[in-house]
Amino acid sequence: MPQPKLDLAIDPSRSRPWKGIVWHHSASPDGVGRDWGAIVRYHTSYRVDFQIVTAEEFERRLKLGEGRSFQKPWKSVGYHGGTELVNGAAVFNWGRPLVQIGAHAGVKDASNRFNEEYLGLCSIGDFDKAPPSPEHWDFNLRLTRSFMEAFRIPPSHVIGHREVFDRLGVPRQKSCPGRSWDMDTFRSEL
Repeated sequence: MPQPKLDLAIDPSRSRPWKGIVWHHSASPDGVGRDWGAIVRYHTSYRVDFQIVTAEEFERRLKLGEGRSFQKPWKSVGYHGGTELVNGAAVFNWGRPLVQIGAHAGVKDASNRFNEEYLGLCSIGDFDKAPPSPEHWDFNLRLTRSFMEAFRIPPSHVIGHREVFDRLGVPRQKSCPGRSWDMDTFRSEL
C-alpha cells in the first residue's frame, strides 16, 4: 500500500538537484517565541554570542571585542522548511528557496556537502527530552515522502544532523534531531 505524503507544490525544475534530506530540531520547546518565526528572526538578525542584538550593538561590541561569536544576518533562514504544531495541528513552513544551498549542516574544516546536496528541514521541539508527538512524527514522515518523491531521494539519504558528522568521519558535535528521535525507525517508516 502506498504511503501517504503531503500535497506540496514542489517543482524540481526550479530547484537544485537535491540528493538527500537532513532533519534538525530546534532543541527548544515549541511555543510563543520559540516557533518557526523565531528561528527565521534568529537567522536573519545580528547575533553576538548567539543572542540577537541590534546592528548598532553588534558594531559597538565588535569594535570593543565584547564577545566571542559575531554573526551578521543571513539573507534567509538556513533551513528549506520547518514543521511545528500550531493549535495542536502540524503545519509546514517554507524557508530558504529550493534553488539555494542550505546553511544548516556545514562542518568547519570538513565539508559543506550536506548544505549543497541535502535539503535542510527543522522540526520545532526539543527531541533530546522526548520524541515528537505521534501527530508530529507522522506529519514529518509525510513531508519527507513528498520531498523524496519529488527529487527521487532514497530513504538511506534521509539523515539526522548528527549523522552528518558520522558520514564525514568527524566526531559528533550535535545530537540533532534529538536523542529521542530514532533515525533508523524514521527511515524504516518511509
